[in-house]
Amino acid sequence: MTARPAPVLPGGTVPHAGREGQATSQAASIIRKISSTAAWVERVRQLGHVDAALDLAGSGVIRELVELTGDPQKVISIADLGAPELGVRFSGVAGSMPEALAEAVDLISRGKLHIPVEKSYTLAEAAAAHIDSQAGHTRGRRVVLV
Repeated sequence: MTARPAPVLPGGTVPHAGREGQATSQAASIIRKISSTAAWVERVRQLGHVDAALDLAGSGVIRELVELTGDPQKVISIADLGAPELGVRFSGVAGSMPEALAEAVDLISRGKLHIPVEKSYTLAEAAAAHIDSQAGHTRGRRVVLV
C-alpha cells in the first residue's frame, strides 16, 4: 500500500490524513504544500478521512479544521488564542504573556537565563532562515533582526 501525502495547510497546519482505523504509523510519510486558496479544504477532503488536526501557526483555519475532522475535540491549536471559542483545545502558554516576557527579560539581564543563538539573519534573509530552520539540527535559535 502506498502512503498518501499528508497536507501542510495554510500557515503550517498539518492534519493527519489517513483511512479510518488506519494506525498512525501507517500515516502518510510525504508532506506537500497546499496553497492558501479557498479550495484547500476540498483538496484535503480528496486525500481521505482526516483523523485529527494540529494548528501550529494560528492562521485562522480552526473552523475549517473542525469541519474536516468533524469534531472540535480532534483539533488542537498551539497558536490560535480564539480556538477555545470553537470548542478546540488550546495548548499554549499558561498565564500572562507580558508577565512571562518581563520575567524572561529580567532573567536574561541578570545573567540567569541564556538562550543560545545559532545564527542571526537580516529581514532580507528571512527566507533563508526559514529554510535553515526546516533543516533542523541546531544547537540554538535562529533570529531574524528587524
